[in-house]
Amino acid sequence: MYKVENAEVEQAIRSLNPLYGLILERISTGEKYAGEYLFSAETETASTTLSDDIELGAICSQSLSVRLTGAKNTSFLGQQFKLYIYLRNRFGITYDELRPYTFSELMGMTVNEIVRLNEILCNENIPLGEFTCVKHKKKGDISELELYDRLYFSDSVYERNVSLPASSREIEDDICSQIGCENGNNFNEAAYLIEANNKDVYDKNGNRIKTGSFVFEISAIPEGCTKRQMLSYIAAANGQFGFINRHGQYVRKWYSMAQRTVTQNTIDEPTVSEKANSIIGIICHVPSLSGGNTVTLTIGNTDKTQGRVLEFENPYITAVLLSSLFVKTGGFSWYTAEVNQRLGDPRFDLGDVVNYADINSRTVYAIPITKLKFKYSGGFSAEISAVGLTGEELL
Repeated sequence: MYKVENAEVEQAIRSLNPLYGLILERISTGEKYAGEYLFSAETETASTTLSDDIELGAICSQSLSVRLTGAKNTSFLGQQFKLYIYLRNRFGITYDELRPYTFSELMGMTVNEIVRLNEILCNENIPLGEFTCVKHKKKGDISELELYDRLYFSDSVYERNVSLPASSREIEDDICSQIGCENGNNFNEAAYLIEANNKDVYDKNGNRIKTGSFVFEISAIPEGCTKRQMLSYIAAANGQFGFINRHGQYVRKWYSMAQRTVTQNTIDEPTVSEKANSIIGIICHVPSLSGGNTVTLTIGNTDKTQGRVLEFENPYITAVLLSSLFVKTGGFSWYTAEVNQRLGDPRFDLGDVVNYADINSRTVYAIPITKLKFKYSGGFSAEISAVGLTGEELL
């Protein structure tokens, strides 16, 4: 969950009538589109999973659709942009705040541009992501842009620039370099892993596992493996999913502790599953990289009628890694849900967990954000989903 810097901005987000504005900034020149130049913006659903259930190793791209008017620079294809949202100052600009500007500067501005000089509350922009324009349609004065994050460029075959054997970190760094983004995973932080159920994570020798313990050696690359698939193998071996964060960095993550409770003050009546999902076991099919037979490793309860069993294929999983993954993910419990947040919260990230408090049944539901979609057209709204299939639904 994104942490805002100013308490006044935090309070404005929590209010029931926040005023929002958007800024689309061209990274190469700093050129900005906002106010009357930015009609609307909508992200396609960002996701932590490729299926209708929670899974390990999903690497999903996010896209952004934008409608602009009056754009002086009509060259957009291949250009990179940053998207920001901000809280609008309700009180406008004062005469004293106009003093730093010369008469000629003010004469070159429209009335709306002058009003926006003090529009951003506490001068804090909240980043929503970095995107590359892959499609541009123009009709009259209106430009319609389709933009994607850098994972859009990860579906070609991975041609490595590092010698093997290499660490999973070196491979990940190489792929990030090739698709044009920074690897934002912190390999130097010696933090102990603590899971959503507050359990410490230990290896087979009883030592507490730190983040670096999931870095493993890669001696071969599967034939025809794409960059996205390779990132997926590494993410799954870390017990995580991967995505591009709001700063344009590639990161891996697993679901956190619930960070906020949402109520019907800001959301419509949500759709929530009758029963909670709970991870009870893992099945991993490990194909041989040297042409041998596929080995299947299991841990925990693998009876799918009893709960959620994570099942996936990964050539780099070992029994030791699988044990660590189960300690990390086993017992994770959540409800499948669909939530329409009519007053969207721009601080929410993929992988955050929110609680929904049903005042009628006095039940609190833990809802992991597995799918997230923002929409701006003067107001700011969000669609939050938590995918998942119970044992009965999996049959």
